[in-house]
Amino acid sequence: MQAENVEPLSRFRDRYLDVPRLRCEVGSPLAHQPQLGHNRWHPEIPAAVFVDPMGEVILEAPGYDDYQIHDNGSLEELRRVDLSRMHPLAGPVHVHGAEPGDLLVAEVLGVEPLSGIAFSNILPGTPGLLGEIFPDGYRSTWHARGGIAESPDLPGIRIPAQPHPGTMGVAPSLALMQLWREREEPLFADGRAFAPEPRNALLRGLGETARRTAARTQPPRENGGNMDINKLGPGAKVYFPVFVEGGLLSLGDHHLSAGDGECSFNAMEMDGRTWLRLDVIKGGMERYAITTPLVRPGPIEARFGADRYLGFNGFCFSGKEQGYQDASFAAREAMLRAVDFLMTLGYSGEQAYTILSVAPVEIRISCIVTIPNPTVTLYLPIDIFDKDILPR
Repeated sequence: MQAENVEPLSRFRDRYLDVPRLRCEVGSPLAHQPQLGHNRWHPEIPAAVFVDPMGEVILEAPGYDDYQIHDNGSLEELRRVDLSRMHPLAGPVHVHGAEPGDLLVAEVLGVEPLSGIAFSNILPGTPGLLGEIFPDGYRSTWHARGGIAESPDLPGIRIPAQPHPGTMGVAPSLALMQLWREREEPLFADGRAFAPEPRNALLRGLGETARRTAARTQPPRENGGNMDINKLGPGAKVYFPVFVEGGLLSLGDHHLSAGDGECSFNAMEMDGRTWLRLDVIKGGMERYAITTPLVRPGPIEARFGADRYLGFNGFCFSGKEQGYQDASFAAREAMLRAVDFLMTLGYSGEQAYTILSVAPVEIRISCIVTIPNPTVTLYLPIDIFDKDILPR
C-alpha cells in the first residue's frame, strides 16, 4: 500500500543536482551534435553555456578520436583514423565577469566514463616516443569496472583508474592565435607541428574564414589545452590566464588512466564527463605573474609503496651516439630499457609500449647537471601485474 503525502527524497531529478550540462550522445561524432562543442581554438566560437563565478557545469565529450575507433575494429581501422577530427571538445563555457588579465579557476569536482570503454592504440604514423619502432600499430581495448581497468589484450594486468580530462583550456585572443601561427609555422612543412586545417573543422557555426585560421588543439600553449596532466582528477584546480571576455573554457580528450608522458600518443582514451566549479580571480595574471596555466594536483592518485616500483634509467647516449643535456633523449632511452625488460617477461614490444603509456608510471629527471648526460628515471609500479616481475 502506497503511503499518502510522502515527501520526495530530493528536489533534484538525478545525481547531477540540476547543474547545467552539455550532454554527449555516445557513439555520435561531433559533426552530428554540433551544439556540443568544437575541435579547434578560436576566440569567436560562441559560448554553449553561461555560468556565474563559483557556478558549476558538467561537460561531456567524445573520446579524442571522435568515435572513429570501435572495440571490435581491426588494425585497418587504426590506419584510417583522421586526425583532423581530433579532440572534439565540449564548450565553450562563458563565466560572467571574466576579463582579459584575470585568472579563471577551474576546480575538478568529478570525472567519469560515459561508455565504460577506453582504447590505448598505437596509431601508425603518429609521433609517439617510440613510434618508428612499432610502425604497424597495435590495438588494445580497456574496460572500466568501477575503479579498475582491465584489457583482454593485456591479460594479467589490472590498472587503477585515474580518470581525468587530457585537454582543458580557454580561448585565445586573435593576437595570441596569430602568435601561435608565427611561432609554429616553420615546423609545418616537415610535420613537426599541426598546421591549421579547415577540413573537418567544427566551430559551433563559425564560417570558412575562421575554419582556415583556427588553431589545432594538439599542442598545449598559453591557454592550456592538450596538457595531458594525469593528476587533473577530482580535487584538482587549474588557474588559466584569461585572454577573452568570459574566458570561454572547453574540455575533452578524457583518459581513464595515463602514465607520465603518454608516450605512445594514446593514454586510455575514453568518452567522458567532467564536473567543474569555475571562479574568477580579478587581475590575477599580473598579480601572480601567470602567463601559462598553474596547476594544483588533485589529492586522489594511484600510489604504491615506495619500494613497489622498478626504476629504469636513461641517459642521452645510445651506442656511439652522444647527446648533450637532452632530457627527452634520456627519457626515450629509459623507456627503451623498460620495453626490453617487459619483453623478457613475455610481452610483445607493442604490449610493453602500451603498458608504459597507460599505467601510472612516473618519469622523473633524477639529475640534470651531470654533463653531458642527465639521468631520467622511469618508475614502473610492479603491483599492476598478477605475477612477480622482480629479477631473481
